[in-house]
Amino acid sequence: MSGPIPDGVATVEKTMYLLSLDTATNSGGLALNRNGEVVSSWVCKAPLRYSERMLDWIDFILKENRVPLEEIECLAVAIGPGSFTGIRVGLATVKALGQTLGKPVVGVSTLEALAARFGWASRNVAPMIDARRQQVFGAYYRVEGLEIHEISAPTVLPPAEWLRTLPEEPCLFVGDSAEFYRETVAAIRPSDRVHPSGNRILHALGRLAFYRFTRGLTSRPQELEAMYVRPSDAEKSLHPRTGSLSTEAEPRG
Repeated sequence: MSGPIPDGVATVEKTMYLLSLDTATNSGGLALNRNGEVVSSWVCKAPLRYSERMLDWIDFILKENRVPLEEIECLAVAIGPGSFTGIRVGLATVKALGQTLGKPVVGVSTLEALAARFGWASRNVAPMIDARRQQVFGAYYRVEGLEIHEISAPTVLPPAEWLRTLPEEPCLFVGDSAEFYRETVAAIRPSDRVHPSGNRILHALGRLAFYRFTRGLTSRPQELEAMYVRPSDAEKSLHPRTGSLSTEAEPRG
């Protein structure tokens, strides 16, 4: 059990709804947030279906809670790092809805959201997410309620190499790679803790996004940018002279 995220959402005078999407992780889905609290969520166990079903899930969760789409005040999305394909699906969906509704958006890093989820357990949190190829997406944050301070920027490295770059202060390691590389963490940072958490961020994403929305920390839909951390296979296969894509490479999700 992950425990509660500390309070910090501003008091609002009217009912305000925020819709948050996570298609970047392997535990994604969407959640409806009312005045800083998640009231309904839908978790997808089949990430490959994000692009097929996301609009249907949005329609379902809104109808189930009797909330018209027009009453959504803000849209939030996990911008990565994570699945390249999933990130693109989430950003495209939120951009399209935001532009159609004329609503602001909030982009939140998956690593930030994981840190926010476990701020109750440790002031210093280092999320680790599987990046394949025996690498991890990782970052190091200091968490104060819903204020997330970046100490070490998101990067992608082999786990042992990344661990040696972090500050020496005690911290909590979370995310699917924290459990998978538990022995590596223990060997390099024996005083630190590992929490077997997976990558679920929906509730933390919604609360963090609502907190930022109430403080005006939003963007216009067209300003949303992905946080890939590393280029996709397709981008790395750009012809060095012409800049054209190689037909042999397919982007990995």
